[in-house]
Amino acid sequence: MKAAQPLPKRELEMKLKVSRILTLICYFGLLVTLLLGLVLFPPPEEARFAVILGVLWVPLLVFFPFVWLKKPRPHIWLCFVSLIYFMQGTTTAFVPGKAGIGFAQALFALILFTAAMLYGRWRAMQLRGAYLD
Repeated sequence: MKAAQPLPKRELEMKLKVSRILTLICYFGLLVTLLLGLVLFPPPEEARFAVILGVLWVPLLVFFPFVWLKKPRPHIWLCFVSLIYFMQGTTTAFVPGKAGIGFAQALFALILFTAAMLYGRWRAMQLRGAYLD
């Protein structure tokens, strides 16, 4: 695989800032969407709300400390995890009455995938010093 061309430092910092903001917005937006989906469409009474919420949130919350610390590699792994939520959102969108929650979840997951992937790539470039002054 061919190495990425170095970017001007100012341009790289701007791209990092935008992708970081998008990653955080979509990360927390996805968590809120998952919570809203459970609140608006509660599970059966015999199911425990906290257990279902934990199963939905734990794969995302594992990445929180690394996303907060701006580590590039966990951002890239977060991309793969976000695909699971994209698939879930897409299938939920076609359930009658749940289209809004499903599309919101799929949209947040898709933007999270893209923003986290770009942030991971650009942050790795910044840490390597692969930019033009």
